[in-house]
Amino acid sequence: AIAVSSGTAALHLALLALGVTRGHVVIVPTLTFAATANAVVYTGATPYFVDCEPTTGNIDPGLLDSALRSLRSCGRRVGAVIPVDMFGRCADYTTLSPMCDAYGVPMVEDAAEALGSYHRGRAAGTFGVAAALSFNGNKIMTTSGGGMLLSDDRSLAERARYLATQARQPVS
Repeated sequence: AIAVSSGTAALHLALLALGVTRGHVVIVPTLTFAATANAVVYTGATPYFVDCEPTTGNIDPGLLDSALRSLRSCGRRVGAVIPVDMFGRCADYTTLSPMCDAYGVPMVEDAAEALGSYHRGRAAGTFGVAAALSFNGNKIMTTSGGGMLLSDDRSLAERARYLATQARQPVS
C-alpha cells in the first residue's frame, strides 16, 4: 500500500508503473468520475470508453470483450483496463479478470467507491495488478482527502513509491 495525495494520483501512478504512455489506449467505463479518464490523459494515453451494465453501473463485460477484440484487430495498443466499482458494488471480476488475462492486458481496479465491498468473498481493492482507493470527503471511508495505491506486484509498488516520492534518490 502506497499512501498518495488522491485516488487520481493512485490511478496515475499505477498506469505510469505499468508503462502506459502516448500511443496506448486505456479502457474506462462510461459511468465514472472524470478522475478515471484524467489519470489516463496524464500519461499521454487515450481513454477509450466502454458502456456500463444498466443494473449495476459497472463496465459491461460483453462490451469490454468486443472493445478488446476490436482494438486488437485494429492494431491499437491497450495499456490497461480500469473497471470502476460503482455505488459500493464491485465490478464482475469473475468475468473481467480472466478476460483481461486472455488479452494480455493489465487491469487496474478503481475501488474508490467500494471500500468494504466484496465480489464472491474477495474484497474490493484486491483485483487486478493494482487498485486505487480514495479517501475524499464523498467516499465511503474519508480522511477528507488522500488516496492509496494497492498492489501485490512488488516491482510495480516499488516503482510507484519511487515516483510518488518525486523520484528522490538516497543521499549518502
